[in-house]
Amino acid sequence: MTGSLIAECVEELDRLADPTPAVTAATRAIRAQRAEQLDEVDAIVRRGEFYTLGYRSATDWLYQTTGEGIGHCKVTLQLAERIQHMPLIKTAFAAGHIPETNLRSLADAWTLDVADVFERDETMLRSWAVDLPHKDFRFVLDTWRMRADPDREERTSQEQFDSRALHLSSLLDGMGRLDGTLDPEALALVREAIRALSQPSDGETRTASQRRADALTEMARIALANLEIVPGKKRRKPKVIATIAYNDLNDGTGGGVIDTDLDTTVVPAETIRRMACDCNVHRYITNPLGTVIDYGRSQRVVSDPLFDTLLVRDHGCRWPGCSIPAGSCDAHHAQHWLDGGDTEPDNLVLLCWFHHHLLHEQHWSIEPLGGGHFTLNSPHGTSQILRPPLVGLAPPTQPTLPLPPA
Repeated sequence: MTGSLIAECVEELDRLADPTPAVTAATRAIRAQRAEQLDEVDAIVRRGEFYTLGYRSATDWLYQTTGEGIGHCKVTLQLAERIQHMPLIKTAFAAGHIPETNLRSLADAWTLDVADVFERDETMLRSWAVDLPHKDFRFVLDTWRMRADPDREERTSQEQFDSRALHLSSLLDGMGRLDGTLDPEALALVREAIRALSQPSDGETRTASQRRADALTEMARIALANLEIVPGKKRRKPKVIATIAYNDLNDGTGGGVIDTDLDTTVVPAETIRRMACDCNVHRYITNPLGTVIDYGRSQRVVSDPLFDTLLVRDHGCRWPGCSIPAGSCDAHHAQHWLDGGDTEPDNLVLLCWFHHHLLHEQHWSIEPLGGGHFTLNSPHGTSQILRPPLVGLAPPTQPTLPLPPA
């Protein structure tokens, strides 16, 4: 009967100018059907019928019966058991007035420790669940739960903190997988940092998940750029070391390796050319077997005073529409020093990590025009002029080479 009601509601969508009433009716019918399912599941579990059917657990039986994922089956079993302890809420859910997300939050909140308080306050909790959207409902329910069982909240907070973990693993293709669990305070901090660094710019082409990944990388770059060695601690700053044959580096062909304290990854030569734009360069000479036979001195490609000059001129990433500050940028050689380009301001431009990567490895190019002016060429054949921002009240410098025709 409920299924036919849903079908009638769906058919009604085609005949109405405003489909909202039909969608509302269909939603309530789905909730009513879900309430029936929860009652049936609870009855079967209480009678232990899944044992007689040959299943080791109620979860296995429900998984095989419904085809839903294990996680969804566990949620269904919890709802089926706990909704029996909240009769007013059960009636409202069966009538279609309570969203299932709110019902799940109520099921999480109900425990034997708060059963008496829950029963006392059920009318109020039902009103909240009916009237409030899920985000607001979660807030007031958490407030209620904290007062109803303060010891549980303290235990939960400590358990959440103790369960924090982060896993970073390398995949076979050199990519990496990151997953972890953060306590609420840490989650808020990390989420806010990622949000601040992942805002879309004009003409943004990255997906939201790609922007978040780039923001996490930028957070690491900022942290390492500002990392201090603690006095009294014999700990060196973390390093990423890229090793490549000289001919491959010059030609941009072949590949090299990136080494950290924990891992070694093979990368294309162009990746190392990008890293070499602004880094410490150290020359090694090896024999054909790879044994180091000469160990030269490390030399900074872009000195700190030169970088400060670029900071004053460029302010930050010069890519159109990008607002990443200078402290989070690399100094990019418009003509690479490996190709004979000079390491001086007219051949250098500040780019954030994302746009530096885009330039080197997605077939973009930048040509110096002098005076801090550059031509940005896209792989699609279009070009635009990058003019330096104003410095104080001084007028912008003029290019030493004529600008290309508009």
